Amino acid sequence: MDDTAGNTCPSTSPGESSTHARCVALAVATLQEKFDSQARRCAAEVDLDVSESGSGNKTRRADALVEFTDENPFFGNGLVVEVQHHHHDKDTRTTTHDYLSIGYSVVWLSSADFGEEQLDYAVINDAFAEKDASGYSVRNCSPRHFLNCESYNYTGEHSWGTVPGYVLTCEEDYEICTSRPCTLRRRYDEEAGEYVYDSEEITTPDLPLKVLKNTLVKEVSMGGIEEPLKQRYVDAVLEKALADRPEVDQCPGPKGFHEWGASESVYDGYTKVELHACQHCPVHLLTDFRGYGRTDLFFSEHPDPDWDLLSLKADPRQCQHRSHEAGQWFEFCPDCGVTNPQ
Repeated sequence: MDDTAGNTCPSTSPGESSTHARCVALAVATLQEKFDSQARRCAAEVDLDVSESGSGNKTRRADALVEFTDENPFFGNGLVVEVQHHHHDKDTRTTTHDYLSIGYSVVWLSSADFGEEQLDYAVINDAFAEKDASGYSVRNCSPRHFLNCESYNYTGEHSWGTVPGYVLTCEEDYEICTSRPCTLRRRYDEEAGEYVYDSEEITTPDLPLKVLKNTLVKEVSMGGIEEPLKQRYVDAVLEKALADRPEVDQCPGPKGFHEWGASESVYDGYTKVELHACQHCPVHLLTDFRGYGRTDLFFSEHPDPDWDLLSLKADPRQCQHRSHEAGQWFEFCPDCGVTNPQ
């Protein structure tokens, strides 16, 4: 048993209030008394490694922790008591995720849950027993449901997209999770051999949003890309729009990336196939919105519309599929992807 557990807080940072420190000490005493025979250690202010949790955090400092010699069937590897008090607020959802992901249960208490001289264990027990209470056990809770990311909730993985650093005047490229509503960012540190998450240099690009407006090709199916760019930068809309977009490429122009002029239709009457010309160099971008998703093709010069343009499947002006014949009822041609007028 760790002898740091007792009636006084073994380690308290200067910014913590005396009330918080008192509550933490009482929590350690209660955990020690309740789990004395099962505990490998029981202590305050314990740093736990959560670097593999998927949240981007390396460590979490548990206010009060009991760690079991053998895995507890309900609490798992251990039980963490977090005390929410002034000057000690934490992101409860992400913190809960991190603890659960390494096999530790957690209960969130306030100073009102404590007596003057003790913490009644019944308060902790009720937090786990009652529905929608503040106790989260490894037996009953999945960690992925506490991380604010749709991709992670469904797959257990973030959806990473690369943001080119030169576009946002950063020193290097970095990655952002493109899933809603996550805004986690990371960059690989070659020297450390690991990812660094949400460091300051990749969260404060200084390029105005309006400068990048013309770099993004309008998404027909989404009703336009310019409107989301008007949202606050903290929503990461801009970065997610830039992530892995082939039209945002190195350009010899003054800004380092392509800026597209007005689009033109490659095939008369088929507005879902658009051609964009860079304002600064001869590069052209052909974007096809027919079918599922979108197809982007780059050309070093104006493309010949008579070409069979690879991913575009077929030139709709030359398509011989019977869906184009007079009197046919087909709404969609399976060969060239064109929606026929009705």
